[in-house]
Amino acid sequence: MFFTTFNTFCYLSLVFWQVRALYLPPNYEPFLTGDAIDPDLEDTAITLDQLNQVVGNFTCKPTQQFADECKNTTDALPFINQGFVDYNITSVGEKAAILSLMVFETGNFSFDKNHFPPPGRPGQGTRNLMLFPGVYEYAVDMPCTSSQALALVPNNTDLDTVSNDTKNAVRELVLEDHLSFASAMWFYTSSGPSKTGCLEVPGMVEGLQNQTVEGWENYITNCIFTTVTDERKKVWNETLDALNTVDCS
Repeated sequence: MFFTTFNTFCYLSLVFWQVRALYLPPNYEPFLTGDAIDPDLEDTAITLDQLNQVVGNFTCKPTQQFADECKNTTDALPFINQGFVDYNITSVGEKAAILSLMVFETGNFSFDKNHFPPPGRPGQGTRNLMLFPGVYEYAVDMPCTSSQALALVPNNTDLDTVSNDTKNAVRELVLEDHLSFASAMWFYTSSGPSKTGCLEVPGMVEGLQNQTVEGWENYITNCIFTTVTDERKKVWNETLDALNTVDCS
């Protein structure tokens, strides 16, 4: 296949992105903690028990819809933690917002492509379920997929004119687990013309780090550009509770 050779080179980009973290905006402070926040939980990896709590101990079933896309927590956890490391996201509040988005959008990691309403929206996907413009930008931004993405959709192309098959081909470039699970972290810190993601949204970073409802709502409306709903808020609260639980195992 056209894309069989690029996967080997994707792993080389991990070093690139660890260096990239050094160039985050100077106003990005990873340790803005409030009085109610346990500093011992900051900058620690999410545990398997915590992730299982977030997804309600959901497990993939071989008979479920889109079973080939489903990932169990044991498979997802290393890539989630690596994504937070690569993009220098250390606070519980930010991790909870991003992780809850991933869990909500993909049905506990049941799929990595948009399928609803059938047959789904072409080009939308990754474990962040980004729309095609974000998927394309991500593919171009990754050193290991940039040339393939630009070969499919050259710079300055009107993305509304891209065929559905081409959109899906671009999406396929970033569905490898180490890229797909890190897409939400990239979007938060590194997307957009300024390559600062959502970090410059007024009050958002501090609000998330201090685990406030206002901070999370700011993230949903002004970073993700979607609507705050009770269902989203429930998943966020459950994720926040899980990540604030000390794992003594």
